[in-house]
Amino acid sequence: MADSLFEIDTPQSTVPLQHLPITDEQVAQLRAAFAEAGIHEQHERKALIESYVVRKVDSLRDLHATDAHRLLNLLRQRKEAQPKIVGGSAWDNREEETWIDRL
Repeated sequence: MADSLFEIDTPQSTVPLQHLPITDEQVAQLRAAFAEAGIHEQHERKALIESYVVRKVDSLRDLHATDAHRLLNLLRQRKEAQPKIVGGSAWDNREEETWIDRL
């Protein structure tokens, strides 16, 4: 029995952090993030994932927990970067005045 209270020197797991498997919660979050981003087709999802992790992935379960975390951040950034159109056309939603507006 160790005398230390926290046993800092004792490793809890032999699996490196970058290779921990994806969790069920992360799978659900990724599916929701893809839906929110408007990426519904399986081949589109797979292409995006493989371009990001730079390896072949057959399913979400092939991802590591760190991959899922980074991919979730990427999908959130993509969603925030998309322009918000509340109605009308791109012409109606333009922000700058044009020569036509000045007539």
